[in-house]
Amino acid sequence: MSSIAVRKSGGASIVSIPKAVLKTLGITVGSKLNLSIEDNKIVLSPVKEELTLEALLEGSPTERLVMTDEDKEWVDMLPVGKEV
Repeated sequence: MSSIAVRKSGGASIVSIPKAVLKTLGITVGSKLNLSIEDNKIVLSPVKEELTLEALLEGSPTERLVMTDEDKEWVDMLPVGKEV
């Protein structure tokens, strides 16, 4: 078990999670965690978010989401195999 200290950062009290723990749980900066108290202990659990196209594209620069002429040509193509 690791011991960590509560620190002050601006108006917040924070703790740092060791890299090995983050790696083991597959948590990265920006991951969401549920916080609960169980038997007088702080419990953090990773939030399992369902990935959607909207969520994946949320942080994308809008100029990259513009449909090009090549994209339009591809969208308008007739099927040539069993992809329908």
